[in-house]
Amino acid sequence: MPDNLTLTACAKINLTLDVFSKRADGYHSIASVMQAISLHDTLTFAHTAERGIQFTCDAPDSPDIPVDATNLVVRAAQSALDYAVQNGRHGTNGVRIHLVKRIPSQAGLGGGSSDAASALRGTATLLELEIPQKELHTLAASLGSDVPFFLVGGRAAARGRGETLTPLPDDSGFWLVVVKPEACVSTGWAYGELDAVPERQSHRATKRMEEALVAGDAGRLLAFQSNDFELPVFTHHPGIAWLRDELQMAGAVTAHLCGSGAAVYGVAENQAAAERIAGLLRPRYPRTYVTRTLTRAESDPFMAIG
Repeated sequence: MPDNLTLTACAKINLTLDVFSKRADGYHSIASVMQAISLHDTLTFAHTAERGIQFTCDAPDSPDIPVDATNLVVRAAQSALDYAVQNGRHGTNGVRIHLVKRIPSQAGLGGGSSDAASALRGTATLLELEIPQKELHTLAASLGSDVPFFLVGGRAAARGRGETLTPLPDDSGFWLVVVKPEACVSTGWAYGELDAVPERQSHRATKRMEEALVAGDAGRLLAFQSNDFELPVFTHHPGIAWLRDELQMAGAVTAHLCGSGAAVYGVAENQAAAERIAGLLRPRYPRTYVTRTLTRAESDPFMAIG
């Protein structure tokens, strides 16, 4: 049993995000090509003699992150402990978890979901809990729609409410500039605004993106990037729409909203171009990050991200 453990938790962008009608369970059906990126948080795990979860967080850019039982990290670790108890591991000790938060919150980058996925795997590994992959996926889905993706990583198509995943070819990496403006967007609000649009039609770009990836067609990979949430977010938050334009004027090949926002990502031609674009935007947007897409192996929480 290891004394301590350090894992990464990478962010994601949605290369496509198609939002369909609301389901009977209150969730919306979606189709999305999700992509792991190198911007990441770090979680450190250690044993405690007392049962339960002790959680601390270093998040200078996100002071509003809760450190109580409502935090997804705590909920994920607790679900792993509960699984252990339900399967006869009544003597399991507690876990101390420290999170170093770099992924901005309320950005659409999946930081909380990624932290939860790493907390699940980290707690299970620290305590030597053998949780079958199917059960781990079920636990992840119970925590949030995006959490299962971070058990897969790399590039994958997500359907249903996000829990049905199909891994996709992920060997064609590219550089990005991700910018989180001061504005914040509520995911619930964004869904509500989409539902209020009369006769709204989705871009339905996910299937075309999958075909482009399988064919290795980089040109179509760029052309098919889309996000249905851009309709309400850009309409009601013109500053975020302007940020998208700024990225493109600074040299981004294309730029799109991250998830339901408020961050926006721009695709750069290479690392040098990404650094140059970021340098132009950072004076106005302090939370500007140069990052790159990750393969499935690179986005594994047990791998150090370079």
